Amino acid sequence: MLTRHLVGEDGHVVGFELSTPGLRGQSGGPVFDVEGKVWGMQVATAHLDMNFDVDQEVIRDGLKRHVKDSAFLHVGHCIHVDVLKAFMRENDIQFQES
Repeated sequence: MLTRHLVGEDGHVVGFELSTPGLRGQSGGPVFDVEGKVWGMQVATAHLDMNFDVDQEVIRDGLKRHVKDSAFLHVGHCIHVDVLKAFMRENDIQFQES
């Protein structure tokens, strides 16, 4: 799911963020829309601190346990297709649009 657009210093959209993280080896893979058109390319995973720190005693399976944890949201960062097309045009790389 698209969570937000990523904006460059000039205020233009350069990418987008997905609620699902990319896994190792997925960078460079395409992101498709519902019609099967390329919408962008996976380039990174960001780890967002959710500020939901836990440091408390809990009961699990009848046993008292101490839990200390920090929550992070792992999201995928992608380059927008318009940025990819601009790069290919600037470098005389042929591509096909549908």
